[in-house]
Amino acid sequence: MSSQRRLSAILAADVVGYSRHMQRDAQATVRLLNERRAIFAERAAARGGRIVNAPGDSILAEFPSVIDAVESAVEIQKEIAARNAAIANAEERMQFRIGINLGDVIVEDGALYGDGVNIAARLESLADYGGIALSASAYDQVRDKTPYRIVDRGTEQVKNIARPIRVHAVDMSAIGVKRRRRPLPRRAALWSALVAVIAVAAFVLFPRMERQAPQHAATIAVLPFANHSADPKREFFSDGLTEDIINALGRFSAIRVIAYNTVQAYKMRVAAPEQIMRELGVRYLVLGSVREASGTLRINVELSDAAKGTLLWSERYDGPGREVFTMQDRIVGDIVGTLAVKLNAIEQQRAAMKPPESLEAYELVLRARELMRVVERAANREARALIAQAIKLSPNYAEAHAANAFAEFQRAVFGWVEDPAEALRRSEEAARRALAIDDPGANARARGILGNIHTVTGDYEAALADAERALQLNGSDAVAHALRGGILLWTGKIEESIAASEAARRFDPRLSPEGMFNLALAYYLAGRYRDAVQTAVAVESQARTVFLHAVHAAALAQLGDAEGARRAADEVRRGSPFFEVNNFGQRLLNPAHREKTVEGLVKAGL
Repeated sequence: MSSQRRLSAILAADVVGYSRHMQRDAQATVRLLNERRAIFAERAAARGGRIVNAPGDSILAEFPSVIDAVESAVEIQKEIAARNAAIANAEERMQFRIGINLGDVIVEDGALYGDGVNIAARLESLADYGGIALSASAYDQVRDKTPYRIVDRGTEQVKNIARPIRVHAVDMSAIGVKRRRRPLPRRAALWSALVAVIAVAAFVLFPRMERQAPQHAATIAVLPFANHSADPKREFFSDGLTEDIINALGRFSAIRVIAYNTVQAYKMRVAAPEQIMRELGVRYLVLGSVREASGTLRINVELSDAAKGTLLWSERYDGPGREVFTMQDRIVGDIVGTLAVKLNAIEQQRAAMKPPESLEAYELVLRARELMRVVERAANREARALIAQAIKLSPNYAEAHAANAFAEFQRAVFGWVEDPAEALRRSEEAARRALAIDDPGANARARGILGNIHTVTGDYEAALADAERALQLNGSDAVAHALRGGILLWTGKIEESIAASEAARRFDPRLSPEGMFNLALAYYLAGRYRDAVQTAVAVESQARTVFLHAVHAAALAQLGDAEGARRAADEVRRGSPFFEVNNFGQRLLNPAHREKTVEGLVKAGL
């Protein structure tokens, strides 16, 4: 096998939301992908380039010069945009991200390897939908030599590349592709945005982004593992183990896993398997216990078919405490194997958790997660101190950086810091550090946090992009669907918002009040007033927000129930004496939607 080194212009591309396309219609997706590949091959050849490889939904091409690569990429994106415009259903349109790098590559029998290729691939993941991202070395070759405006996007730390890379982007506005990123607002504007976000609960706490599992997926609930250790304070460890197993199982596309927040309701409650099956809509149950003693860890796990009432499998795992990650991977693999799910090597790798160098760091992060669920300033402060210790012990522990990102985001949103803009910057920096470390679970969390940051700053395109990238990493998380539903709601895509929020509720029947608000308001805007009412009242009375009461009042008013609307309006005034009707729907981008919310609220007497 002969090999040589050379300097090449490398173009890397992939499909945006490929898994979602395949899930919707696999045959149509394959057909459309082949058509798009033909465009790449034709345009590359016209500029002296060649397609090196096209695995899955990715395309790798080599060009004799960067200018040829950029010109080809622009022509490709223009042609794809034109073809997409002819497709009426936006969900069926196939878009690509393209990254271009000039770098040293190794050529073996026509195939390309090396950092030159890796950097191009990382740039592709940072590009806009329908956009083109360039490395600094590529930009230097085309600066002032093309008619296109090229924007400096700053530096990015990406995984498996030692040094940060500078990213430039071709301005594609001429063909209708808007820039996704926006600068953070100034402090005063940011405070206003944060207050509005809190008021309408556009974000969901501790994001873990997901896509809906296929209809044939096995549905499973992992009930909270019992703490059989002598110390009751070790409860956080058994809870953390439960959550990590749920996350790992969720990354298998053929399994639909009930959300962690939902199963926590069964921690202090005894219920028969048949009852849990009915309440959660699941077929399989996982129960377990954790015992720690003298540095030794024992985990007992059993998997049962709730519908048939039969035990499918049980196992005991013993080992030193430091082997908890190996045990987790074995448990996940055994459960999946018992369910006879055919998984390929990629999915197995996706499910594996990258352990920290220190077991103590793992425990510190678990304790920090528990504290942040309390949503209190003091708890957040204590959580950040624990996270700082974890990062000091294990600097390359992705979950620690993801937890740090959420802690800073929480501070900014709830006003626990003097400069929220700076806290958001720290949150984004921590999230990107987590993304630079190859750990699918932590990467999914980090993507979710970035999505929430972009929602806060009003950059909905970027938020949606982060959501969809996170969906590719983890397949059963209700919070992801809920966040996506909120983004689609504000941007006016009501039917899509309903679908996303309904998916969130399927994964988490006890969806948060914020998620339920998004769904209720979307139902209202779609004219489904009875569904809006049912959704609003489905939330326990003590957990209902002022805004859920407002949607309830408006929907009842539209249904002609004047007395019911009046009572709901009284609840709004009780919770917010200075409630402003005109401010309620101000974040809805569609003026008609804002008018419709005001109309219903006025009818209700507000």
